[in-house]
Amino acid sequence: MVNADKVIRLGDYVRLERAQKSKDGANFKYDASTGRVTNLAEYFAAHADPNIYTVRFPLWTTSNSTQGVKLDDNAGLSIVPSTNTVSGRDDYRSLPAFRVWDVNGGVDDAGNPFVTAIKDKAGTWSADGSHGDALVMTATGFYRLQLDSQYMTLSYSGIQYDGFVPMPGAMLPDGTLRPCMLFAKYRAWCDGSGIPHSFTGKQTSTAFGSQNGCIDQAAKKGKGWSGKTVADTWYIQLMHMLKYADRNIENTLGGDFGGNGQITISKAEANVTRALVKTTAAQYIDVGSYVSVGSGTDRGDPKVGEAASWRKVLSKTVVDSATTAINVAGDKFTTTAAMHVTQMPWPTGATDGVLGTDGYATDAIPRSHQPIRIQGIEIFTGVYEVESDVILNNIKDSDTAGHTEIWKVFDVTKASKSAITSDYVHLGDFPSVTDKTNNNWQYAKGFTFSHGMTIPTEWGGTSTSGLSDATLINPISNPGLHELLRGGYLNGGSRCGLFCSGCWGTLSGTWWYCGGRLSTLGRTRA
Repeated sequence: MVNADKVIRLGDYVRLERAQKSKDGANFKYDASTGRVTNLAEYFAAHADPNIYTVRFPLWTTSNSTQGVKLDDNAGLSIVPSTNTVSGRDDYRSLPAFRVWDVNGGVDDAGNPFVTAIKDKAGTWSADGSHGDALVMTATGFYRLQLDSQYMTLSYSGIQYDGFVPMPGAMLPDGTLRPCMLFAKYRAWCDGSGIPHSFTGKQTSTAFGSQNGCIDQAAKKGKGWSGKTVADTWYIQLMHMLKYADRNIENTLGGDFGGNGQITISKAEANVTRALVKTTAAQYIDVGSYVSVGSGTDRGDPKVGEAASWRKVLSKTVVDSATTAINVAGDKFTTTAAMHVTQMPWPTGATDGVLGTDGYATDAIPRSHQPIRIQGIEIFTGVYEVESDVILNNIKDSDTAGHTEIWKVFDVTKASKSAITSDYVHLGDFPSVTDKTNNNWQYAKGFTFSHGMTIPTEWGGTSTSGLSDATLINPISNPGLHELLRGGYLNGGSRCGLFCSGCWGTLSGTWWYCGGRLSTLGRTRA
């Protein structure tokens, strides 16, 4: 009997048959003279995954649970996050639709991806920038979203069956399909020329932490590059929902939404690489995290790190019954009793030692205090990430009512820094707010979907139900154009996660908790 879900168009079937029989796609081919992998399209066509992986979530009227049920070829598959010392079970790791490779490469001005090295497969791969940007490569997939009166059902496949559409960002402006998808492995860092990169071992670059900053900085790298897009966000959201059958990533992996310790130094010292604090307070600083030592209390104030800035915590040792030493890496410094030890966002590469595709570094500290990795991509390092292809329009309807429109540009070379132009498409609106809920974090019961954008629907959920993550809009108190911050930061707590939306900032707004991520998917077709 024919599976009604697996109906494929004749032209696609012929193309796939040819690709799977072709020897050009059996393995990756590397041309040393050009320094590039030459058969990306052939390889991924030959290895297209014909299975359909499905997850079904209840709508709020059916159940307010964040958890779903795996169906079709997804049924029975299991995943357990890995750490630096334990390799968890991962039934997805070798499946063509989910398999990922660490690569170096990029995107040309027209938006076409290219790969210069594949870890352990082709060329010389590195994460530190010595061979270019560190990216994650995967197959270009297709998805289907279905709604009925009780459930939302999401399906994913390597084949474009009837009713399936290409993943957001998969199509170039001319309508052709990308041979593969490339995602930045790390949060962006900008060099001395203001050019953003995806390298390990780098701190936050707030210059890439606003919508306008992303436009300006990415342009220095090339027309094909942009800041993070809706497509980058949707890939992570979809992968998590499929693999874990849960919308709440704090249930499964974690993320640094709580590693925000700041404690006062109890005894001054000179010429040391430690800070003496009360033993009762030392628990709030995590070994392995990064701290600054100084008199400031706001992480955006340089005085926070006037004695020592962004130092790795190596250990904690008991000095006496009341005192513990926070031992840090780096040069010696002097402390005073007016200073604090402040836990800072993590540098990139915090998950480099994880022994699997998904996971977090260690169980020695809470999962909510450290970055995580999913599909080989490091996220939630203690700062928000701005979506550079979105402009939010706050509209004050009255003194007691307002709403926020969501607009997206599909070709970031046409992105605007000051207005919603004709190149932008209206995706929908956040649920409206009143004067009582304006500028407050609110939890949604679920989401709608438009061109890759997940849009919260109907306030009234919680941090453990519905969509599980919160949104803050302020159209009544602050009408006008705003940027969209995603994910969360180390002070954010349970409101943060895959679907968190911070919508208060101007298009140029940034601070220590604002970061960015490069994208190769900024030039695409609606």
